[in-house]
Amino acid sequence: MAIIFEDKSVEKNDIDKGLRFPSDAKIGNLPFDCSNDGQLGQLQVIDENGFPWTLACRKQNGIIYFTDGWKKFSKGIRVGHRITLYKEDDSFGPGGAQYKITVRKN
Repeated sequence: MAIIFEDKSVEKNDIDKGLRFPSDAKIGNLPFDCSNDGQLGQLQVIDENGFPWTLACRKQNGIIYFTDGWKKFSKGIRVGHRITLYKEDDSFGPGGAQYKITVRKN
């Protein structure tokens, strides 16, 4: 398992505008190049209930955000909830990895 970010506390802007990755996120574990600003790609994630989501990643002014797909995913998420995103290596077909996202309520 490779953590991308762990225990990110959700803020109001994360809910309203898109989840901002913390500055210490391990972006090298993402499946696309994050070196330039702009649309980075679509990340397929599985939530703790096994439900698949597609979350678009965008980089703006050096900061990575979840954009498209995030609003739908974040319904029910509140300020102070904690998000963890990680890559789970396994034999899941040609890519060999699955990305998982968990939400912990306080």
